[in-house]
Amino acid sequence: MVDDRLKMDDEGFGRWKNEKFELGLDLPNLPYLIDGDIKITQSVSIIRYLGRKFGLVPGDNEKDIVKCEMVEQEAVDLRSAFQKLCLDKEHFEEKTPTYLDNMEKKLQMLDTYIGEGAYVVGEKLTYVDFMLYEYVSQIRMFAPERVDKAKNIVRLLQNIRDLPQLQDYFNSEPFKTVRIHPSFAAFIG
Repeated sequence: MVDDRLKMDDEGFGRWKNEKFELGLDLPNLPYLIDGDIKITQSVSIIRYLGRKFGLVPGDNEKDIVKCEMVEQEAVDLRSAFQKLCLDKEHFEEKTPTYLDNMEKKLQMLDTYIGEGAYVVGEKLTYVDFMLYEYVSQIRMFAPERVDKAKNIVRLLQNIRDLPQLQDYFNSEPFKTVRIHPSFAAFIG
């Protein structure tokens, strides 16, 4: 894999517009991943692929598989609602209180469902833990006091944050400076 990130600015979007049909992607979209002859678009498809590639799948216990799939989709719903709010600059202020109330209720249900284990399925780290980390951490930048009420989720976020293998990344300039939304959003992160 080659890390060839597009900046989330006019230059990056311009580059994407010029290159997207030249990359051999079946369904050109952002994000995308090219790993040898594997070419993938869509966030969830990419993270599922990486989970399989690096052994971060729940195994063959059907209850754990179902739990991961359900939490995966809840995480996607949380992220989608947050993106929709942040990209609606015109109605951002007006829609924020309702978004925050709904998000907090959803997080509390998810927090109860996850329970007190280190990760979504107890002590086994899966790709879903990384999804939850990414999406909820982004929301936490916007509404930390709301997210921090979900103690099990906050513990999971900290467990990911404490992984020794990720310390170089967490201390890197790209991690510290990347924005979660483009410059035209109401909240860029």
